[in-house]
Amino acid sequence: MKLFRILALWCFILFATAGIQQVQAQNAATPAQPDVEMADTLRQDGKIYVVVVVLLTVLGGVLVYLISLDRKVSKLEKQLKDDLVNR
Repeated sequence: MKLFRILALWCFILFATAGIQQVQAQNAATPAQPDVEMADTLRQDGKIYVVVVVLLTVLGGVLVYLISLDRKVSKLEKQLKDDLVNR
């Protein structure tokens, strides 16, 4: 449960900072930004979606692994606590 709270807090902070950055970018009067050739090429070829899917898959896998690891550790902590109480 602790991991879930940490992840939820991290996501909240991430989205809050992204929102702040977006507002700042909209408010700032900046000159035309240089084009990123690689990103334009990936968008034109439609491969940017492949990159996004791969990144989301990797992040999802890491998240699932962390949640399962947290459950195993919690289970071991509970078992250890029960063993100490029963002595």
